[in-house]
Amino acid sequence: MIPLIVALPLLTAFLIYLALPIGLRRIVKPLFLAGIFSPWFIFLILVGKSHLSEVVGGWSRVSGIEVAFDFYNVYFILAELILFSLVSLYSITYFKHRSVEKVYVLMLLMHAGLLGAFVSRDLFNYYIYMEIASVSSFALTGLSEEKGAKGAAFKYLIFSLLASYFFVFSIGLIYLKTGYLNLKLIGENFTPSRELNAALGIAFTSLLLKAGIFPLHFWLPDAHSKAPTPISALLSGIVVKAPLYGMLMLALTFPLDEFLKKALLLIAFSSMFFGIAMALLQMDAKKLLAYHTVSQLGYILLGIATLNFYGAIYHAFAHALFKGGLFLSVGTLINAQKTKNLKELTYRHDKILMMSILMLSLAIGGISPFIGAFSKKQLLNGLVGCELFYLAGIGTLVSFAKLNYYLLTPGKAERGDSLQRAVSITLAFITLGFGIYFLPELSLKNDSLNILAALILFYVLKKMGLFRIKMKAKFGKLGREINFYSAVFALLLLLFLLKLF
Repeated sequence: MIPLIVALPLLTAFLIYLALPIGLRRIVKPLFLAGIFSPWFIFLILVGKSHLSEVVGGWSRVSGIEVAFDFYNVYFILAELILFSLVSLYSITYFKHRSVEKVYVLMLLMHAGLLGAFVSRDLFNYYIYMEIASVSSFALTGLSEEKGAKGAAFKYLIFSLLASYFFVFSIGLIYLKTGYLNLKLIGENFTPSRELNAALGIAFTSLLLKAGIFPLHFWLPDAHSKAPTPISALLSGIVVKAPLYGMLMLALTFPLDEFLKKALLLIAFSSMFFGIAMALLQMDAKKLLAYHTVSQLGYILLGIATLNFYGAIYHAFAHALFKGGLFLSVGTLINAQKTKNLKELTYRHDKILMMSILMLSLAIGGISPFIGAFSKKQLLNGLVGCELFYLAGIGTLVSFAKLNYYLLTPGKAERGDSLQRAVSITLAFITLGFGIYFLPELSLKNDSLNILAALILFYVLKKMGLFRIKMKAKFGKLGREINFYSAVFALLLLLFLLKLF
């Protein structure tokens, strides 16, 4: 039953390509929607049952491919299904060019790849499905007509492939030392060794690069900001969760070395604050949101580094909803007004998008009763250094105070597409609904103080002229930039290997 959740999108992608040569273009859109929504039926059947696992084809666990449906992946799958379902509806009116069928097929492949990665309990199978999602992501990013999109897609491709090569090498080392690829069998039979420590160091470094976490974030802001709006929502909302899910599975299987946990903790906080700092300097609305993905991924990594797996899972779920919603809401404004410059964008003429962006801004800032308040509360369980955590929350609110300050500027503009606006506000209310479900009580005092502190800090930074600082590119050529950042990856990888081997 579990493999059907992956097989259905793959089947419909294949049927779309069969339909085109025989002139059945009219059934492409229904097939696309069927492929996106059909996994819901399998999910609803499985969700009422307890922990499930099966080996595909009835093979033994040693030689077969195991898939599972349990607490550790149910929220990843649910987030994927919610976001993909709404993005697919958004895409119907967004993509209007002649090769739209290719877009639909690539989105279905991404859909299948992510679901396959999330249900996998086999390292190599997880890697294969993650690559299917990644390849689709490169292609969909490059489809954007925006200047620089092809370069952003190429950079994304190069660094993702670099991460993949090293990750599959780490899988080989784990197989060499344990004799298994199945995570349960590895956990039951491995013996701690320097080689396994090195393999884990390589695997985590590779997945940090693939997720786009600071200091290996360099491909993410351009790829996420220059991709078509529905693809930006998928990339930031759910695609970057696949490597984080891999880290979660590794942390659940192996006892992590103390150095590795401390290093991941440092990287998590660094990513949180770096993303906020860079977002504050952006006047490109989508790039501001992209840097906040770098920041929010730090929160999820924080949960993994502290072995707070519940916190990591819930925040991954929350982030998929509010970040997907933010990209779609802001993207709808951009689509209608033909600019990404915050000084030229406005939502004063559109109360639906105003409400959507304000609600989602509160959600990402961790304000109750939105889902972000619950997930951040879970991350605080057992956390030492809460002051930094609270400071990052205020920094996030400052950044979104900036976003809403500029969007509140009076001005006349064309109203966005009705379906796109409806999808955007739906995601905003979903974040509210899940927030009330998980954490029904309000934190009025703390939330009011955080919002007040953020508004005061925003006003101070604005008076200091921080938002007038213009960011300049440091690299003249793409090749030079790729070489530099590849060296950064190599140095971090070398550091991990020297400490762990």
